Amino acid sequence: MYSQYFWRSFVAFFFLFLLPTTSFATSVNVSVLGITNEEYLTNILANLKIAQQQDTADLSAGRIRLLHKKAPEEIKAALAPFGYYSVQIKNNNGRGLLEKKGKHWQVKYEVDLGVATKVEHLHIEVTGPGKKAKKLQTQALQASFPLQPGSQLNDIRYEAGKKRILQLALEEGYIRARFSASRVEVRAKEQKADISLHLDTGPLYVFGSTSSSMYILKPELLQRYLPYQPGEIYSIKSLNQLQSDLYSTGYFSKVTVEPHPPQPEEQREEVPVELHLQAAPKNRWSFGLGYGTDTGARSSIGWKNRMINKHGHRTSLNAQLAEKGSKAEADYEIPMPILDLRYDTLNFDSQYSEESWANTEISQFTFGASIKHNAPKYQFGTGLEYLHETYTVSGEDNSTYLLMPNAFLTMIFAENRVTTDNGIRITGSVRGAKAPFLSSTSFFQFRVGGKIIISPADKWRFIGRGSFGATAMESIDELPPSLRFYAGGDQSVRGYGYKQLGPKDDSGRVVGGQYLTEASAELERKLFGIWSAAVFYDIGNAYDTIDAKLQQGVGVGVRMSLPFGQIRLDLAEALSEPGFSLRIHLTLGADL
Repeated sequence: MYSQYFWRSFVAFFFLFLLPTTSFATSVNVSVLGITNEEYLTNILANLKIAQQQDTADLSAGRIRLLHKKAPEEIKAALAPFGYYSVQIKNNNGRGLLEKKGKHWQVKYEVDLGVATKVEHLHIEVTGPGKKAKKLQTQALQASFPLQPGSQLNDIRYEAGKKRILQLALEEGYIRARFSASRVEVRAKEQKADISLHLDTGPLYVFGSTSSSMYILKPELLQRYLPYQPGEIYSIKSLNQLQSDLYSTGYFSKVTVEPHPPQPEEQREEVPVELHLQAAPKNRWSFGLGYGTDTGARSSIGWKNRMINKHGHRTSLNAQLAEKGSKAEADYEIPMPILDLRYDTLNFDSQYSEESWANTEISQFTFGASIKHNAPKYQFGTGLEYLHETYTVSGEDNSTYLLMPNAFLTMIFAENRVTTDNGIRITGSVRGAKAPFLSSTSFFQFRVGGKIIISPADKWRFIGRGSFGATAMESIDELPPSLRFYAGGDQSVRGYGYKQLGPKDDSGRVVGGQYLTEASAELERKLFGIWSAAVFYDIGNAYDTIDAKLQQGVGVGVRMSLPFGQIRLDLAEALSEPGFSLRIHLTLGADL
């Protein structure tokens, strides 16, 4: 008895559970024909359940037939958002074709889109205090709405248009704006639709006070960083800018900007803002090792105190040791709200440096004060610098002291200054001194320059640069070498050594000139990954007379692009020199 019961149970279990997973294991191939638009087809397959479940291992015949029966309506529903309301399934009387070949099922739906429904009327109405706001004028909203009379009805574009209107209302300070009515009336038989939108702007909101319980900076200084004032129209964009600006100061490691809009039942229309700030570590150390053909091997160390006091003062010390020159510099920086506190500073700086090249050795000390504006696109400033320099040129020792007013301007237009596809940098500077006002000689000097990068085709870049400088004075011999013009080197005419080009003395040694002209053209081709190659042509010289000859250099180079800039290795030949000799130039830096 027990044995018979066991075998009966086993057989029942086998037929009920094992057979469906073996005999009924099936595969389904779904085809949708007649649709050429990729977006339409993607939406159909995303909504078609038989397509979603076609790879299910235990899909039974009954389940396949049920899914197939529902498919025509699912296809029609998937096409309705694109304005098609008269969709027909052409094969098998609108039901689609379902065939079974062994254990395999073939499903085909041949779709006829029919005529697309088009917008006949578009009506947008604005009510509330904001109906006269510039961006919310009815005529402007209707003109910019993505669905115009004659346009094919499209749910995605319709919702995008509504979202854009609400965004404009938010930008105008109407943070409670909403659609009290939004209707699309479809007349499927006529293939026409009418759109009606009613925007209620609600009250206008303005900025209230901005406060912080963590006054890392003095409250009055912190208030100067606000890109808005109390009473101005409330704007999310201004809040995002405030957060970005506070991060960029370097004073804070964490910045949270929290607005407190009133509840709908409250009568106030001011939005106070609270800042949650966390101070950045005050001290930052930096260390570096490097090599350049102009400087030789070099090492550096730097220290910066991000915030000495609650007035936002900062200081830094940096030192560099190199084979061909060393320097140490100190800087003290004070935020100075002249144009924009985010970028304006009063700087006091000093530097001691030693440098040697060819037959020239210099030792100098400088101290200066300047006011600078260092915005992302525009940097300019003016200052006063005192220079004392002792030097040896061609075996002759000398010294000079100068009190020099100066000014500079830099304009940079590029989306990315480190790795630039298209951009331009323009620079200019002037300085001078007048004896006997704490100066041993008189001179006036200016220099202008620029660099342009253009990507004319994929993987190709053209890089052009040029500069011109001139000095007005009685004799260039009275000017210290650090203020004379030289050419040659990594950033000048490649193929020549650092400061190797310029006027020479009677013994043939370069002593520097009154004028400078430099230009370069470079074509770069990306190879693979971070590697690229370049060919270039340089021309330039330093000189005392206008009829001086410009020297030329050509070469090839390899580039390695890194997150902080390019490492550039160039092999250059001096065309203006007799014979053939290659010079290696190695540099590291950002594009602009």
